[in-house]
Amino acid sequence: MIGDYKKFQNFLARTTTSFFGAGYSPIAPGTVGSLAAIPLIYWMAPFANSLKIFLWLGIFIAGWMGCKRIDQITKIRDNQSIVIDEVIGMGIATWTVGRDWKGLAAAFVLFRFFDILKLWPVRQVDGWSKTGSTPTQRGFMVILDDVGAGLQALALVLLLQHLGVLS
Repeated sequence: MIGDYKKFQNFLARTTTSFFGAGYSPIAPGTVGSLAAIPLIYWMAPFANSLKIFLWLGIFIAGWMGCKRIDQITKIRDNQSIVIDEVIGMGIATWTVGRDWKGLAAAFVLFRFFDILKLWPVRQVDGWSKTGSTPTQRGFMVILDDVGAGLQALALVLLLQHLGVLS
């Protein structure tokens, strides 16, 4: 009975952190995970901000716990199959664009730019995701570095909206 429960926990962790398998892409899993987030973001766009905050916080916590579990299962810190962090980062980067495809595309490009480049302080947080002393700490930092990249992308999206480049 306990073995079945652990198998189920492992299945949930793999499904959640890979965002239903997107993280298992053999080519650019982070980019694939970011693209896979767009239908969820599009669906959530008309929701009230309070509901979106609640849902994204739930995704954050589920992702964090999943990252912790994947760390324990695989013994690999910040496993490449984990893309729930990209999903969350995209959710942040697209916060103000609604269902505007031009805005979604711009937010995607900006988020991938900041996620790959890892400017300060994102680079520091990314380092902590590999050196944290416990799986819980490392799992949190795996998510947090993409939150930072999402905020950096959102800042530029807001600037582009303010300048009238994006609606």
